Amino acid sequence: MRSYRTEQIRNVGLFSHGGAGKTSLVEAMLFATKAINRLGRVDDGSTVSDFDPDEVKRKSSVNTAVAPCEWNDCKLNLLDAPGFADFVGESLSAMQVADNALVLLDATGGVEVGTELVWQQAADRKIPRFIFINKLDRENASFANALEAARQNFGSKVVALQLPVGKESSFSGVIDLISQKAFIYNKTRDGKFESAAIPAELQA
Repeated sequence: MRSYRTEQIRNVGLFSHGGAGKTSLVEAMLFATKAINRLGRVDDGSTVSDFDPDEVKRKSSVNTAVAPCEWNDCKLNLLDAPGFADFVGESLSAMQVADNALVLLDATGGVEVGTELVWQQAADRKIPRFIFINKLDRENASFANALEAARQNFGSKVVALQLPVGKESSFSGVIDLISQKAFIYNKTRDGKFESAAIPAELQA
């Protein structure tokens, strides 16, 4: 990894209620940016950020892990913070150095107690916040319900920048509302995707 100037470095904190998928998202981001060449799994104990034997055994994060990657001429330090309340000190420590907070929601559960806690902690520190609705391919997942729950809990300023294509087992990609393009994932589940026009049935 090459040297970066201070203005090219971003510390991105990932926060959520326990089990929302932060470690898996970090793994996917590392894979997409080619920082790693294989996609690890929490269930297998093979992810980059859950390397402690206790974490491998629990299949959940205990400590905040730092995972660096490169994207668009910037170095991103991904801070994978534990989500369970027992380890809130680790989450608070990560917020002390985070430039922004990526708050994950489980699409099957929406806003949970831990979500409200980390959102308020980030708000108290005036850290810019982004919401990532995860696990859209799971049974009973609902993007609309999760988005509405976020708006009810965090205010009307919560707006969608991307929309899912399909839901549950038919989830196949996202529509980026800024670029007005659809990104459809390969069925091989290798992390690759193709850019396409927005499906007619999803156009406004």
